[in-house]
Amino acid sequence: MEMSVLVTGGSGFIGCHLVDKLLEKGLSVRVFDTIQPPNEKVEWIKGDLLNEDDVLKACRDVETIFHLAAVADVNVALSHPELCLKVNEVGTLHILRSATTLETERIILASTIWVYGTTTGNITEETLLPPPDHIYTKTKIGQEHLLIAWEKQNGLPYTILRYGIPYGPRMRSNMAIATFVRRALNKEPITIFGDGNQGRNFIYTDDIAEGNVAAMKPQAKNQIINIAGSEFITINQIVEALQKIYGELKIEHKLTRPGDLLGAEINIEKAEKLLNWKPKTYFKEGLKKYINSIKNT
Repeated sequence: MEMSVLVTGGSGFIGCHLVDKLLEKGLSVRVFDTIQPPNEKVEWIKGDLLNEDDVLKACRDVETIFHLAAVADVNVALSHPELCLKVNEVGTLHILRSATTLETERIILASTIWVYGTTTGNITEETLLPPPDHIYTKTKIGQEHLLIAWEKQNGLPYTILRYGIPYGPRMRSNMAIATFVRRALNKEPITIFGDGNQGRNFIYTDDIAEGNVAAMKPQAKNQIINIAGSEFITINQIVEALQKIYGELKIEHKLTRPGDLLGAEINIEKAEKLLNWKPKTYFKEGLKKYINSIKNT
């Protein structure tokens, strides 16, 4: 009998790519989301994380839960902090309670490298987390703490995946790379704050999806694992890559924004050793794939 898995937030940007990858692997997939998933080959349960009956229904008869549903837009988190707190933390508590009641084998959480805050240097899973400086970050740390505490109290195994900054087809239009590409496409000026050397370990969505599938391995039980890109890409490098595609672009330089993070190198050795996973998509290649996906829509 094929293994059944649940993807909360399976209609979202990363969730829909994960769903496709799980189906490719021959798994039976159920999506729990407020909106219909793009892939019609999955079972869809429409529901709300804050409704315990909806959550219980969604968690029934699945072996693994990929918990991606969350308020993930940092701007929404800022403007609606109560909603962010409820969905991300109380919603996670509902998932944990249902998973325990129904004897689910494991919950795999989508966390983020945002939890490392302003920490610099080479960042591993052992790096101490500073106090959060954003409501969104606070709720992601809260989710992690809930899974760890719940496992100690109730024995429900977990895996926490700290995603690098994702990009790729279907990403939100207000995400940095989407904004840069749109401006380049429309011949509009691109704004660089500070010297442009601030950067991130961007990760292509297919690679995140593969990382989630790899995290189903038994050795990932009760582990925290970074799933990030292997390259530290600066804002200047993004602009350079776009100029190679679109030609000369108009650049506006502005002063550094307060709270703008310089970024840090995210270490992914644990994922390589434990899961035999590493990202396959180099940034320039992923950028071209994203641009092609826009052309085809």
